[in-house]
Amino acid sequence: MAHLTELRLNGTIGDVIDYLAAIPQMQLPEAVIRDRQRLNDIGDKPLDDEPRRVTQLRQLRAVQYKEMIALNQFIDGHTPFATKHGVKGAEFENVIIVLGRGWNKYNFGQMLEWMKIGPPADRLEMHENNRNLFYVACSRPKLRLALLFTQLLSDQALKTLTEWFGEKCILELPAAPEG
Repeated sequence: MAHLTELRLNGTIGDVIDYLAAIPQMQLPEAVIRDRQRLNDIGDKPLDDEPRRVTQLRQLRAVQYKEMIALNQFIDGHTPFATKHGVKGAEFENVIIVLGRGWNKYNFGQMLEWMKIGPPADRLEMHENNRNLFYVACSRPKLRLALLFTQLLSDQALKTLTEWFGEKCILELPAAPEG
């Protein structure tokens, strides 16, 4: 158990799987056994034309196992982080919201631009979804709220934020140096 604990903290997912596979009393799931055998059959060195799934398995095996532990803690709610969708109905002392263009379904910069003039008719549903999620996220703190936009905002979007939060509450961070 001590070695397994050490591997969980300092080894990769592949290290943990290989260790468990070598212990007769441990039984790995059939899918893990099949994937492990598939990789063994192909060999250790990546091939130029290997199937995409094999490349994905190699990459998964290289991930630090502690990342799997962190993912499990996040899924079980044992983290100070949550998604905007996951906080509905909850309250927190302080909240920082990261807003960006990582998901095509949401564009908070665009939503802010359209707050005064309204969205085009064919974008009304998207605008309402953005607005509603923005409200859910911004209404969670009891004391302090910070918004961090990871996309450049238009002058109109900044004007909307300034009207809502006040000029003293808007801080433009310098752009990160390229490269």
